[in-house]
Amino acid sequence: NKFYETLTKFNKSILSISSKVYTFAKKFKVMGLLKQLKEFEKRYLKGEIDNSNIAEHFESLAGHMLYGGYINVRDEYRIYIRTVEFYFHSEQEGIHDPIVYHRNGRGLEKVPYFPLMTLNAHNSGFDITFESEKSQYRASALIRSYEVINKNGQYLKWIINKEDSKKSKFEIFENYQYNTQSTYLYTLLNGFALGDYNCISWVDSQRAQKQDLTIKSRQGVYKSVSEYEYKPSSPKEICNRKWSFTREDKV
Repeated sequence: NKFYETLTKFNKSILSISSKVYTFAKKFKVMGLLKQLKEFEKRYLKGEIDNSNIAEHFESLAGHMLYGGYINVRDEYRIYIRTVEFYFHSEQEGIHDPIVYHRNGRGLEKVPYFPLMTLNAHNSGFDITFESEKSQYRASALIRSYEVINKNGQYLKWIINKEDSKKSKFEIFENYQYNTQSTYLYTLLNGFALGDYNCISWVDSQRAQKQDLTIKSRQGVYKSVSEYEYKPSSPKEICNRKWSFTREDKV
């Protein structure tokens, strides 16, 4: 009898754990990237996000960007983000990140806020932005490295022509390849429709994570002597904000 009682309790505990895992997985799958970015804004408004824990929230968002979907380009290409770097700058008191491109005082005295989840092209490549006019902050995720897969399942890698840089281009490979410079995406992420047709979009599609994310400082970002204007210190010192996240699993 004691054996059966123990077995029954064990089975119930397994069912309870399975139920919790299923509920978590279901919730994680349903909550796509757009909802995650809205949730970030809500938590910031409530005062739940500050300099002490913002890196943890970025890591959570990184998980969705690196494992939760891809950028669909006219059903011809899929762009999977492999490394993402986060940038955050408050237009008021709070966290300041003067290297941010899209903010007040850069190009315009008052820069209009982007709608949530807008692609922003700049000198370093492409950002997925998640700014908040209500909370007066600029936030973006720079696509630092990525895979490009065409509709035939082949990989595209940018090959530099050393003799004539104008002949550099994406070439097709059957084996796994990834790219490490966001500016190469200018070739693919262009031709934005002015009408209703949205030819470039994010698609939520959850994939399994097998390896931990690699977390580092952002590439080429240095500590600034000013909070409002990007002025690297002399000698230059790497900014110690570990806001760069890389997926080691292949697509």
